[in-house]
Amino acid sequence: MKAGAKKAAQIKICGLTKSEEAAYLNEIHAAYAGFVFWGKSRRNVSLDKAQEIRKSLDKGILSVAVTVSPDSRLLDNIMRAGFDILQVHGTLNTQIVRQCGIPIWRACNLKSPQDMECMEQHEKITGYVLDAGTAGSGRTFDWAGCLGTIEKMQTTVLAGKTLILAGGLNPQNIAQAVELFRPDVVDVSSGVEGAQGKERKLVAAFAQAVREAG
Repeated sequence: MKAGAKKAAQIKICGLTKSEEAAYLNEIHAAYAGFVFWGKSRRNVSLDKAQEIRKSLDKGILSVAVTVSPDSRLLDNIMRAGFDILQVHGTLNTQIVRQCGIPIWRACNLKSPQDMECMEQHEKITGYVLDAGTAGSGRTFDWAGCLGTIEKMQTTVLAGKTLILAGGLNPQNIAQAVELFRPDVVDVSSGVEGAQGKERKLVAAFAQAVREAG
């Protein structure tokens, strides 16, 4: 989608729940590590647990606090803990935008192309996460149906912003996803998981596929 020579997308591994998973991100030189702070998610972690995992990450890996309709108290705790980016699903109210002292990634859960028309615009929103209709479902959104709308928005809402592609990505489909959308960042969670959480071999395979596609 984006003009110019191809460049490998940066990688975000989301939903870390164990300290040993940090090593997998270090090995592939991931750009971002995502931590979920939402009680309904099976990848939900406490701030204390997230801080423990972060200690095992290489210094260059930025930490993303993934939230759903965060309130002021949660945001304050996230900023005090030193997270680099706030990722917001659900509702993003103006008080949170004003209070936030770190960049915001606004997530858009795409059940239809029209869902993108409701994305807020603000200078603190530095990136947009295009995700499946149900976050964490392991399913992709309608790539073909949304592609045209996303292309049009490259010159409006998405202009100058980081495009983060999420939703059902895995080592098998990531090459096609990169070819279609040319995202700045690819965001994976369930696609690199086994029965016990993130798996080293799947994380490595995903990273290899991303870089070969780029």
